[in-house]
This record gives sequence, C-alpha cells and structure tokens, in this order.
Amino acid sequence: MKKFVLMGALAATLSLSLVPSAFAEGNAASSDSTVIDQYSKGLGADSVSQVSSVSELTDVDPNSWAFQALKSLVERYGCIEGYPNKKYLGNRPLSRYEFAAGLNACLDKIGEQIAAAVAPLATKEDLAALQRLQEEFKNELAVLRGRVDSLEARTKELEANQFSTTTKLDGSVVMAVQGGGTGGGVITSPNLVTNAAGQTVSTSVLGYNPAVFGNNLAVFGDPSNLGTDQLFVGPSVDGTGANTTFIGRTTLNFRSSFTGNDELLVRMRGVTGQDISGTFPGIASNLGTAFYAGGQTGTTSFDQSTTPVNTNGNATVSFDKVRYTTPLFSENLRIFVGPRIDIYEIIDTNSFANNEEVDFSNGLMLNNPLITFIANGPGAGFDWNFGILSLRGVYIAGQGGNSNGQGFGGLTGSNSLYAAELEWRIVPEAKLKLQYSGFSTQQAATQFAPPNAFGPSQTNTFGVNAEWALGGAFGLFGRYGTGTANNPVATAPNGGQYQIGNFTLTTWQAGISVGDLFGIGNQLGLSVAQPIRATNFASGTELDYELYYNFRLNDRITVTPDIQVITSPNNISGNSTITLGTLRAVFNF
Repeated sequence: MKKFVLMGALAATLSLSLVPSAFAEGNAASSDSTVIDQYSKGLGADSVSQVSSVSELTDVDPNSWAFQALKSLVERYGCIEGYPNKKYLGNRPLSRYEFAAGLNACLDKIGEQIAAAVAPLATKEDLAALQRLQEEFKNELAVLRGRVDSLEARTKELEANQFSTTTKLDGSVVMAVQGGGTGGGVITSPNLVTNAAGQTVSTSVLGYNPAVFGNNLAVFGDPSNLGTDQLFVGPSVDGTGANTTFIGRTTLNFRSSFTGNDELLVRMRGVTGQDISGTFPGIASNLGTAFYAGGQTGTTSFDQSTTPVNTNGNATVSFDKVRYTTPLFSENLRIFVGPRIDIYEIIDTNSFANNEEVDFSNGLMLNNPLITFIANGPGAGFDWNFGILSLRGVYIAGQGGNSNGQGFGGLTGSNSLYAAELEWRIVPEAKLKLQYSGFSTQQAATQFAPPNAFGPSQTNTFGVNAEWALGGAFGLFGRYGTGTANNPVATAPNGGQYQIGNFTLTTWQAGISVGDLFGIGNQLGLSVAQPIRATNFASGTELDYELYYNFRLNDRITVTPDIQVITSPNNISGNSTITLGTLRAVFNF
C-alpha cells in the first residue's frame, strides 16, 4: 500500500517537468504570490471540494493503477480533493503550484494524525519521501504558508472590528435642483377658500380635498349651514413666484439575515428642501413633483419619511421603515410584518414606473394613489406565488400605535387600509395586476373627508396595473383606478351639520420606457397621468406629463434631467399650465 502511495507521489512529481499547465512557472510576469492567488480562486473557472471516499470520484476506474493510491491518500490522510461535479480529472495538466497546495494539505493532515496518534505511523521510507518532496517544493510551500498566516491575521482583525456578522449596510443620496412656474399665469390656492360673505375658511372645514374636487364644489346639504349657496373660489397665487430649490435625501439601509432567506430591514432617512408644491400645493395628488422632496415648510415629506422638512440644508433623520420578511412553509410564500412597512413594496409594483431614484420623479407616476392612499404604517402582508399567478395582500394601520380608544387609531381603528392584488404573468414579458383597496371606520371620516366628519364611512377602490416588455429594452405600462367614497355628516363652521354624500373618484397613468438608450444602463421614460379627480364636481382635469433620461455614469452614479408639464392644476379649468425642470443625481453605495 505504501508503495502505491509513493509511486503516485513520484508520478505526480515527474509530471510536473513533462506536462505544461495554465499556471506554469514559465510565466515570468507573474510572481509566486500572484499565481498562488489564481489557484486559490479556483483554477480560473472551477473550484474543488474535499471528498471522504475515492468512490465519490466518478471518473476514477476502480481497476486503474491509480485507484489504490488515491484510496490510500483519501482514507489514511483525507487530503485529496475533487471537483464539484464529483470528478477528479486525473489526466488534466498539473502545475507545481497546484501540487504544492495538495502536498501542503497532506502534510498538515499527517502532522495532525501523528500528534494525535490516530493513524499508523509512517515508515522511514515514507518520511524520507516526504522530506524530499518538502525540499523540492519548499518555495511554493513557503508562499502558501505565508498567505495562510496573512489571511489568519486579517481574519482576526475583521472579526475584532466588524459591525455585525448578520447585517449589511447600503445606502443612497439623491440631490436635485428644481425650478419652474407658469410664465405669468396664476394658480388658485387649494389651502384656503372664501365664501360669498368674504370669510376665509380652511378646506379641512369644508369637507373636501380641493386637489380632488377643484373649485366647482357646491356646499352639500342645506346651503344655509355655511351662509351661502355659491361656489367657493380660492385666492390666486402668482405663477412666477416659485423659487428654484435644491433638494436632498439621504438613505441608509441596514439589512440583516438570520437564516439566509429572511431579511430584517431598518431604514434611516432624512429629507431637506421643497419641490414646487411648496408654492402650488395639491398638484399631482399631493404626492409632489419630486417624490423625494418636501412640500410646504414644516410638513412631512412626500415619501412620509421626514417631519419637519427643513429648507436650510439640515435633514431631520428618522427610522422611516422597519419590517421583517421571511418565507413561510416554502419560498413561494413570503410574509411581511413590521411597525413601519410600505404598501408599494408589496402592492402596485411596476418594472418601469416605481422607483423615484431610477425612473420618474413625480410621485403620481410611481403608484396608483387610489390603491396606495395610505402608503405606510404598522402592518403586515404576504406575497404568494403559484404558477403564473401571484396573490398579495396587505393591511396597514396608519395610526396603529395610537392607544386612545376614540375610534381613531389602533390596529383596527380608522385610518387603516386593507388591499389585495392578483397578478397574472400572461407571458414572461407581460404582467397584469387586478387590485382592490378599502377603508372603513365607524367614528371618523375617510381619507376624502374633513377631520370634523363623523359617523360610519366607507371607501372602496379598484385598480389595474399592466406592463409589457416588447423586446429589447422597450416597454409599455399603465395604471387605472376608480372608486366610490361614502362619507359621513360633517360639522359646518357655524356649528350646523351638512351631509357630504357619495362621489366617484378616478385616476390613470400611461407611459413608455426605452432602456439602454445611447449606452448600456441608460433609460428614457415618458408618462402622462391624471391625479385623483371627483368626476361629480371638478371643473377641470389635471394632467401631469413627465419626460426623463437616466444617464448612468457608472454602477454607482446616475444623472437624470427631467421635464414636467402640468395642465389645469388642482383639477381647476382656469389654472395656468405649470412647466418645470429637474436635474437629479443619485449616488448609491
């Protein structure tokens, strides 16, 4: 048996001087360390793994002269490796570096066995052969041992200073400059309206969102409750009065995995700077022409991450997303749960219009506002894939942490949303999603009624989300939403009551996307969308147009010029058209 071992070793040694190799020492341009590094990375294309029995190697013939030699090395010393496909590839050329690595492994195993006295001791002939081999390959062995020592030292340093064994950090910075206006026209402000008596009244008292209803809303119920039966007309804002602004948003994501298939995401985010909605509020369904910005000073940012939004460059940082996702029973079913989840991570995703750092800046273009009108909060959801279909559901309690038992807040109180989506992957390139979103409460108003409303209310909305990649990098996409809001009685300014009633809401979007335009990774997108509109009351129809070109400087930096045009802002026919431009830069790390 020992003769077979020595014969195998000597045969391998002789082969070094007779057979060329991909890592032959004749390459004078490569140092020993560089060549060993190539070998350590898997011999160029393949990697090796330890075998416990030579019978695992499917290409070694049991009748071969080499079988017994390999069997002895595996069983006695445990230092023969095979490729992942269970092959030994004994006829493949062998370099001195590869042989040195295998010899080093055998020497280490023999040393361990001798020290532990767990195997028969080697004979003089064995030791003499090993000494000759050590002398022959001392340079290569020295390189290997030096690399091992260096790796051990670096490993200890990393272990001593690492942040976490389970957590990875990534992030992004969005910087944008935005400016525009009407070129001389005026915009009716949706914040305050005046009645016929000249009284200025907050729209929250009137009982409607002016960005939805426009200025063509008569008083519900008995007009005498408000002292007039005339339409409410808001004060005008100079369309040239908007400043050019600088916007910044910084995001840090801490992603932890405990099983390899799950993820705990903790996100920190801060926003500074306003988009043009600070001057012309209500446009784009109150989602902002730059979703990563803030609206009016001091209010929450459009992505609901930061309050207040400062305008002096300082950003208030908050933990705006904390959620855990993991497979349940199988990889086809994943659940989401957390004190702060985003509905658009589960419902209403779209390959071409869903990420304000990559595609459209206007928040209206990113999601269907009737399906995702409560975008985040405490809640849970699931994503179940079966065949060509996927079923998703989510429940978000917007004030789920509120313990005041007055009908508003808590996990089952008002300001909560439940939504479902069925996705049909018609072909790999085309997807169709059917959606439902609902909101109900017993003691407070829906999202489309004033804070002083009371009594039971219900909102039901339905949506369609479609996308089609037509080949290459060209794609079509669109969304449509409609619904009804059954609102309760509200209190009028003089203490009386009026019935808000029922009304129909609609919104839609359509667009195209062209990828790899003028360069790999670049993307152009064009979309037009109608914000939420009450078909019963609005005098006009706001349309938002957006065109962008995402230019990828490298894998980490993109620059995106963006042009938007908004006609009949706030669904008011007399409002002047707004034109604005945005230059966005995104840094990923």
